Amino acid sequence: MKYLLISFFISVKLLAQQKTPNDFTVIIHEETINKILKTIDSINGTKDYEVMFIKGKYHYTAKNFKMKIRPDSSQFTCDVKVDVGPFTYRTSVPGHVKISYDKITNQIQIKVVRATFELYTNVLGKKIHIKDIDLADNFKEPFSFEGPKSMTTDFDYTMPDGKIKKIYMQPTECELNIRWQEIIANFELEACDVPFITLKK
Repeated sequence: MKYLLISFFISVKLLAQQKTPNDFTVIIHEETINKILKTIDSINGTKDYEVMFIKGKYHYTAKNFKMKIRPDSSQFTCDVKVDVGPFTYRTSVPGHVKISYDKITNQIQIKVVRATFELYTNVLGKKIHIKDIDLADNFKEPFSFEGPKSMTTDFDYTMPDGKIKKIYMQPTECELNIRWQEIIANFELEACDVPFITLKK
């Protein structure tokens, strides 16, 4: 019984230490990200190839970019049309997305980390693999949204005796929570009556 009580108190303490920041929340909806992707419209690529002593040029057009924000694994999708010499085909491209918060740059970042499709041709009715193309190479920079550090502020508070006290506030901890079709960033605020060291230039 003694050991059970000790285990119980340890568990309660750990849960208290793992309290979710909840002073304020930033929500980025899937629809918002897809509006940005829609403005990109399309991506084109052209290059020479050589396979089985056959030389030629391939060209692809990727469009209809979309992201699906999911709790287990967020995804990127698009459609690609490929021309390899006289041979043409279309394919749907699945991809993976990484979502993170960069405390140093104060940015919530959404990055396409992989979106590959097979480049191939057809020789005498036989499918010939040329290589795989990763469209993530066209999205080297993540889609970034400003974090909470810009909310750092101070204000004057009038005390009961008439004196003015300056209150300083700044965001501290951040925890990302990925839900169905939305990214939720929960932040904790810290308040103090003297300027924070991090605010000094």
